[in-house]
Amino acid sequence: MVPRPRHRRDRTAEGTGLFHHHRRGAVAGSGRRGRQDGGDCLMPTPSAPLRVLIIDDSAFMRASLRHIVGHTPGFVVVGEANDGLSGVEAIRNLRPDVVTLDLDMPGLDGIGVLKRVRPSPGAVPVVIMVSAFTTQGAALTLSALSAGAIDFVPKASEHFKTDLAQVGELLRSKLAVAAAILTGRDRPPARPRPDAEAPSPLPHTPPVVEPTHTDAPAPLSTAAPAAAAPAALPRVAAQHHRVSTPPLRAVTMTGAPDLVTVASSTGGPQTLPEFLRPLCPCPAPIVIAQHIPAVFSRSLADSLAATLGVTVVEAEDGKELAAHTVYLLPGGRNAEVFRLRPGVLALRLLDGGNAVYRPNADILFRSAALTARRPVGVILTGMGSDGCEGARALAQRGAPVLVQDPASAVIWGMPRSAIDAGLASEVGEPAALGRRLALLAGREG
Repeated sequence: MVPRPRHRRDRTAEGTGLFHHHRRGAVAGSGRRGRQDGGDCLMPTPSAPLRVLIIDDSAFMRASLRHIVGHTPGFVVVGEANDGLSGVEAIRNLRPDVVTLDLDMPGLDGIGVLKRVRPSPGAVPVVIMVSAFTTQGAALTLSALSAGAIDFVPKASEHFKTDLAQVGELLRSKLAVAAAILTGRDRPPARPRPDAEAPSPLPHTPPVVEPTHTDAPAPLSTAAPAAAAPAALPRVAAQHHRVSTPPLRAVTMTGAPDLVTVASSTGGPQTLPEFLRPLCPCPAPIVIAQHIPAVFSRSLADSLAATLGVTVVEAEDGKELAAHTVYLLPGGRNAEVFRLRPGVLALRLLDGGNAVYRPNADILFRSAALTARRPVGVILTGMGSDGCEGARALAQRGAPVLVQDPASAVIWGMPRSAIDAGLASEVGEPAALGRRLALLAGREG
């Protein structure tokens, strides 16, 4: 049964906060958590439920989240806190695997909590933000993602049970992402390659694997060093056994690209600046299909524009695609590229359709393959396989498909799908892919 709504605020006497410890699954030395090699962060064992801490100043939301998590197999609530300070204490004392963190709390808010317990490589907890789906909430949520949260869910209304059903569905999907990160089910080994195949290393960045065709630009070592990396994201150590990986695909298309299309999902708001910084301003228009709700896309465009100092806009229906501009597809809507007039491309926004992920990268990539003269596809972090079938259409044109190294992705499903299908022409970390594409586009940095 869905918990009955209660008053929005649930606070103890002024200056104190609720820190409720659920004993089940939280006993020290119970053997439920194993240590990761090379560090003192605790990782869940595959057979034990993942431990969830709820931090929210709303009694209604705490009860709702407790109900959702409690009915999600593989997870157990080990504690609750009703403000930021007690939440920080609970994280340090309970050492949960996953934290659901309210963004808007009095005193120390969600971003303040993140700054005090900022996730680092190989660290837990994985943080899922709970945010109001408003323009202001969207901007704050993007700041939280930059501070180390992996994803977000909307805050439900106390008056509409349909909201709770939607929140439950979304939260379970985010918990699945957290489980994939924490148990290593979505973490591949680093891509094996012969030493002779690798170009000269780049500062702070593993090299991009070069294709075997003869029209490649100068080696990556000529590019400028990467800018400072953004906030680290929770990652687990890769396994080190070797896997069979299809060879990189040779590219037959020559000349500078006239359109760059990008697929991105979980981890994208943090990864996109890494990729775009060395690439922008790009002579070709860049169109990004980032899986994101409608209210967040404009805020993400504004955030990228402020971070990168280039023109980043939310795409509009029928508007000409211009050089030196980054277009973010509107959240929740698909789009296809079409010829506005000879030599000029534009986007047509689509309603409906059966695509699971929206904006859908497969639709974007396929339309680019049909309409652009020299398209390029880029596949970044994300769960699932969106972009893979569209990359196949690009590959059939002989176009480059640059894919994020799965070992560097927050979630590796999308990159790995393209690599396993033999569609990748180059593989590397986001900044290295950006530098490589800058060379392809004739921009030397």
